[in-house]
Parts: sequence; C-alpha cells; structure tokens
Amino acid sequence: MLTWINEKAKWVIVIFAAGIAIGLLAMDRVPNQGHSYPIGVVNDRKISYTEFDSRVKMVMQNQYQNQHLEDEQYSQLRSQVFSSFVRQALFAEQFEKAELTASVAELKDAFKRNSDAVRARLVQEAQARLYAIQQQATSQEDLMQRSQAYIASLPKFLTDTTFNKADYDAWIETPAAYRWSAMLMLEDEMKNNTIPSRQLQALVGASVHPTSLEAKWSVERRMTDYELQVAVAPNSAFVVDSNSVDSVMVSGYFKAHALDSFFVKKDMAQFQYVSIPVEATAADDASIREYAMTLYYQLTDSSSATTFEDMARVSSEDPGSAEKGGVLSEDFVGRGTYVKSFEDVAFALDSGKISEPVRSQYGYHIIKSYGNVKNDKGEVEKVKVGHILLTVTASSNTIDSLEKILTSIKKDVDAGSDLVTEANARGLDVKTSEWVAREDNISAMGFLRGLTSFAWPNENLPDEESEISNVLKNNKWVAIAKKVGTFKAGERSLPLYYKDIKEALLKQKAGKAAEIYLNSVAAQVKAWNPADSTAKIDKIDLETKNASVDGFVPGFGYGDPLIAKVVTKAKVGEWTAPVVAENGAVMVKVVSKKTPKVEDVEEAIKQDVDNAYRFGIMTAFNDYVTTLEASTPVKSNLDLYYRD
Repeated sequence: MLTWINEKAKWVIVIFAAGIAIGLLAMDRVPNQGHSYPIGVVNDRKISYTEFDSRVKMVMQNQYQNQHLEDEQYSQLRSQVFSSFVRQALFAEQFEKAELTASVAELKDAFKRNSDAVRARLVQEAQARLYAIQQQATSQEDLMQRSQAYIASLPKFLTDTTFNKADYDAWIETPAAYRWSAMLMLEDEMKNNTIPSRQLQALVGASVHPTSLEAKWSVERRMTDYELQVAVAPNSAFVVDSNSVDSVMVSGYFKAHALDSFFVKKDMAQFQYVSIPVEATAADDASIREYAMTLYYQLTDSSSATTFEDMARVSSEDPGSAEKGGVLSEDFVGRGTYVKSFEDVAFALDSGKISEPVRSQYGYHIIKSYGNVKNDKGEVEKVKVGHILLTVTASSNTIDSLEKILTSIKKDVDAGSDLVTEANARGLDVKTSEWVAREDNISAMGFLRGLTSFAWPNENLPDEESEISNVLKNNKWVAIAKKVGTFKAGERSLPLYYKDIKEALLKQKAGKAAEIYLNSVAAQVKAWNPADSTAKIDKIDLETKNASVDGFVPGFGYGDPLIAKVVTKAKVGEWTAPVVAENGAVMVKVVSKKTPKVEDVEEAIKQDVDNAYRFGIMTAFNDYVTTLEASTPVKSNLDLYYRD
C-alpha cells in the first residue's frame, strides 16, 4: 500500500507543474483594466475576476489537461464559466428566498451515496500529505517512519485492497471524518449547492401532476396502427415565381402576427467587411524549405549527436507521428498508402537512409526508411518509414503585409473616404454578412477575435473614434468590419425575419397550387390500384404505408398533428379530400385500423404516467431556470478583460 500511494503521490508534482504551465500560457490573457471592475454583476452580486480566473484555470487543468486551445475555444470556455457563475448566483438567491438548507441527515446520506467521489478526494489529500512528508523528511529512515505512521492513521477502507462499504459508512458517522480538508470542502459544496439545488428542483416539480386519463388518450393514439394509401402532390413539383411575393405581402404577414412572433432572441448585428485570405507566399515556401534543409544537414552530419527520432519529437508538425519519433506505421505498408510525391521517395530510400525535404500538399517531409520488403524481381513492394513534417504557412511578415493593406483602408475611411471605394481601389470586395448574434461568427470566416467587442463595446470603455474595426484575424483570414445594423434582444424585427417570411409565403403558394392540382386528379387517385406497379399519375407520389399518428406519413412528415386530425376523422375505405400539409398537398385512404390490446394499453399507461412525472419535473425545472436567467439583469465585463 505504501508503494502504491507513493507512486500516486508523484502525480501531484505533475499536476502542480501542469497548473503552473497553464498559468503561464494564460498570462497573455490577463486584462489591461487592472482588475478595477468585476468580471460580471448578477442583480447586485458581483463576480470577481480572481474567482472567475481561478475557475477557468481549474477547468483547463481538469478537462483539457494542458492541451492548447484556439482563440474560439478559449472564448467558449470563458462564456461557459461565466454562465456557471450567473447560474450559481441566481440559485443562491432562490435558496435564500425559499429558505432551502441541507440537514445533517441529508449531508450524511449524500456522503454515503457518493462514496466513490469522496474516496477520490480523500486519496488526493492523502497523496498531497505524503508528498509533503517526502519534502520534509531528513533521511530515508525518517521518510519511511513518518510515511508508515501516516498510512497507519488512514481509515481502513482507504488502505484495504477491497473497498468495504460498511467500514466507510461507519466512518462517515465519526467526528474524524470531518477533520479532512477534502471532506470540509465537499460538505460546503453539498450544503451550499448540490442539496439545495435538489430541494429547489423538488419544489418546482411539485406542480407536476400527470393523470392516467391524459396518458390513456396519448397511449391509445400512439398505439393505434393504420394501413394507409397516400397520394402526395409535393411542393417541389409546383415552382412559384419568387416575385409573386412582394414586400407588401411580407409586411402584411408580419403585422398579422404582431402579438406572438418575430422577436429578436439575442442581440444581433450586421456587418460590411473586407477580408483577405491568409495564404503562404512563394517566399514563405522557400523559407520553410530552407529550414527543412538545415534540419536535413544536421541529421546527416556524421559529427552531430542528434537522432532523427529526437528531431521528429521536437520539430515535426504531424502530432500523430511526432510523439512516436516520426514513425508513421509499425507495420510495412504498400503503395497507395501515402501521397505520390511522398511515396516515390519513400520507396526509393535504402534502409536507414534519410531523404532531402520532399514537398507534398501537406508541406515538406524529411523521410527516414526503417527497411523495405522486395519481391522476387528485387522491386520494393512495402516500406516502413518515418517523417518530420514542416507545414507551409504564412509567415508573420506575410500576415503583417496583409494587415497593412486593411489598416490603410481603415485610415482612408476614417479620413472621410468610402469603404467600398477604398477596398475596390486595392482590388478587394466589400461583402455584407448575415445577421450575427452576439458571440456568434460571420459564417464565411468563422471566429474572429475582437468582432464581438467591436460590435457591442463595453460601456466602461471609451467610445471608438472609428466606425471601422481594427484588423480582425484568425488562422485563415484577416478582415476589417463596419457595423451597418443592430437589433436588441426583445425587439420585433421585420428585416431580420424578412427572408423567412417570404419563404413561408412562397411555400404556402406552392402548397395551394399542389392542392388545386390534386383536386383536379382526385378521380384518378381514387381509381388507383396499389397492386398495379405501373400505375402512375403525373406530379403525384403514390404510396402505401403502415403508421401511427406519431410516425412518418408521406407528405406530412413525422408526428405532424395534422396526421391525427385527418386519419381519425377519415372513414375506413374512403379517400379524404386534399389537405395542405408540411411537404405538399395530400389525400389519404384508411384501408384498415388496428387498435391495441387492453392489457397493452394499461401497461403503457403506467409507464407513461411514471415517465411523464419524471420528465415533467425535469422540464418544469429547466423552464424555471431558463425563465429565471432570461428575466435577471446580467452585466458581463468579459470584454474588458478579453478582447473577443
């Protein structure tokens, strides 16, 4: 047991080192505002930058384990952590209002039911203590004595090979259990969050009362099977002129739905922007090849102690093979495995030899042969190789030159010129984005660091003197943007929904045309014999289908409420009149109807009531939390600290 814990204790050092590394990586993200503002405010509760930054680093350490995150991933992580603080503050208010507290009995019960989580924290604390003993020991003998004494003092369930739940439960009842720092922290977490959250969920869910009558209606409806004949005149067969729906019709539709539709759910903005793709130049390519040749000369220098494998681990930009010393496959592989330019060189190399840099679509490869397999004719059939990959990307000089072009456009526009004029003068186009929600991206370019801060500047920052953004960039683009329109969450907007409304009206027209046509061929539909596989009607899809009202029916789609309305009123053996459904006009004939057995219905009702109760509680609580978040004023100062 001592050996096991000592070995585990070594990981504490690794974790501490990882934390330090993450901290150093994050240093360039420390705000310029000097911590004079909280990171956010929920009602009157302030979220401190220190607490926020600590939680971000903890998530980085626990979930991402030192992985490098791109700017967009960092931004999403910070938004998620901020949301967790907001929800925590909202819950704290509700706990206080409802006087929700965790009793001693509830705490002990939670500890007993979560023994794995408790033991994991205790082991971490024990490992940290053993590490401290190692650091403080004056000799190997002192280390052994103190370590053994400490291990002997640990609860029996921690040191036994097999976990004894009875011993653990008994230990929870003793005062000694609550002398551990890990237990005190877990107790605080359960007392202030976990248990009150469960109590709040039960309180909100108390209003959920599913009835057997409702369940019976749903079950019988769902379990009744229909044998159907279906005739569909699909919307796609009836092309409607886009000009047949004008702005007056769209505006009329918008006004007709004035009370309940077309609200802006998030703050939105629209941009004009000028973008330039970030691509490597011929000079960049030559520079990478020159560097690749430097590595090649070093590897082939007989006086150099550097091995190919060590160089691959340090220099290769192929993460899959770099950690394996550049080796691409443990087995010998045949032709067709690699791209041709790479393969031609790899199959020509003698065992142990290293090639000069080889260009492929992926960059420059320095290839090493680990042997080959030849056929009877002496031709190489299979090889085993490794490589060092150097990708060809735009250099900082290239990117700087692109940024200078955009900066010059910004400067001229600020001096009174026009964005389109200045962009066109440099051979560039000005494009208009779709409507973009706060913290979302212009779809054509993806995440651009600084776009959100430009579009929705923090009130604590000085007003921007320019209507043009600074240069925005990611790995593929550099751009500048001009905001040309905004909407605030909660407003109603015709321009934002104009395209959607027009498409809906065009779809209605197509559906009406399909209905008129289906009426004109109704006699042919009614005369249709499914047994005749050659029977066809122009622009009509004919099909037989077995389905419930919750299933898929051609023309209607899945679970369309109109299915139930049509088939439950239809007379068996007769065709219905055409109706306009989701995907076109439809006529239906109910050939037969099969109702479920009584005992099957009764069993399904029991399950439905139970499921409806559990699902209802969850839905009610989620709706409660969503409403709570939407109705609470939240001030975010993330953009004071991080220029996303």
